[in-house]
Amino acid sequence: MQEKYQHYETLVGEVENTIAKIRALPISKCYDTQYLELEFIPSLGLNNEFLEQQPAELSPYFGKGLHLWQYPSQLARYLVWLAHNAREIRTFTEIGCRWGGTFILVNEWLKKIGAPLEFSLAVDPIEPTPFVKKYIEISSTPVHYIKNFSTSPEVIDYISMLKPDMVFIDGDHSLQGVMFDHLLVRKTAKIIVHHDVASQACPGTSVFWSYVKQAESDFFASEFTQQYPSVNGNFLGIGALKRL
Repeated sequence: MQEKYQHYETLVGEVENTIAKIRALPISKCYDTQYLELEFIPSLGLNNEFLEQQPAELSPYFGKGLHLWQYPSQLARYLVWLAHNAREIRTFTEIGCRWGGTFILVNEWLKKIGAPLEFSLAVDPIEPTPFVKKYIEISSTPVHYIKNFSTSPEVIDYISMLKPDMVFIDGDHSLQGVMFDHLLVRKTAKIIVHHDVASQACPGTSVFWSYVKQAESDFFASEFTQQYPSVNGNFLGIGALKRL
């Protein structure tokens, strides 16, 4: 892990590059799924872990930039969905932020689409990565990081106080874990987003999503589960719930 942190330390300039790219993006492109999928998202850099789950045609972007652990095909549609549905978000929380790439992108995307973002929280049991530390330093809005599990009294108390408008859940991928995180925010959040909702590598989160999208009658569900034919199997997937 220490070697990875040292490697990411050499890439912290990508945080500023990403912010600049998002700010320079014409607003019309925020609604252009094809452009976001084929050009913009790959240009931000993709993850290079578990490459058997990654489409080989995107290999030029692996291990680059923010190391986004997302399929561009899914993420592009999710970003367009946010452009239509998240323009009132004031507070954002991500439970399980790993290296921080998606956390940084979504924060800046919310600002780009005109959301009055005031504060963001990231939660993860690992030390904040160089990406996250850099973003805390340079973000135009306050960002707080809690190094702990979402089941800890510290996180429970903080989230209960904050009552975030929007939450991205990508922490404990067991059925019990994802259910806990969902129940932690379901009474107050306007938008709840789940990750790995269509992944054979994450049966707990996938099963929970198949249930919760039907059971949460106070929310409208959308999902972004596009797959790549070049990959043997189904992976990742983003599920979004917006309160009616």
